[in-house]
Amino acid sequence: MLKRSFTSAPILRHPDPNLPFLVEVDASSCGVGAILSQKHCSPGKLHPCAFYSRKLIPAKRNYDVGNRELLPIKAALEEWRHWLEGAHHPFLVLTDHRNLEYLHNAKRLNAHQARWALFFTRFHFSVSYCPGSKNGKVDALSRKYEAKSPLNP
Repeated sequence: MLKRSFTSAPILRHPDPNLPFLVEVDASSCGVGAILSQKHCSPGKLHPCAFYSRKLIPAKRNYDVGNRELLPIKAALEEWRHWLEGAHHPFLVLTDHRNLEYLHNAKRLNAHQARWALFFTRFHFSVSYCPGSKNGKVDALSRKYEAKSPLNP
């Protein structure tokens, strides 16, 4: 039973460049997280291909919410650019920050966003909103670095 569980659970799969990718991202006050996934087989069961998590340095913790929520998209695209840049299919980025859905259509950008928007032009993707309650896996990756209090080790 245990052997079957380990081999049938959503285990890491090697990415297939012929299939579309899905990138789930999230940011917390202390870190960012992302998951690169693909649907394998015809029913389309989603399998993770890679995980990414990073602690934010103090300067990036001071970013406003918009920039902090955009940061994991930039970090994920940098981390997996060898898979995502020039991919055969456009890929989808899921975020729990609804304002990022309008990233490609924004008229006014601050300095960070303008620099990152130039980097994003190398990729063919769309951003879609996913409520935080359905974004639990990637949320856990972004909160991995939260400070532990003496009462909550």
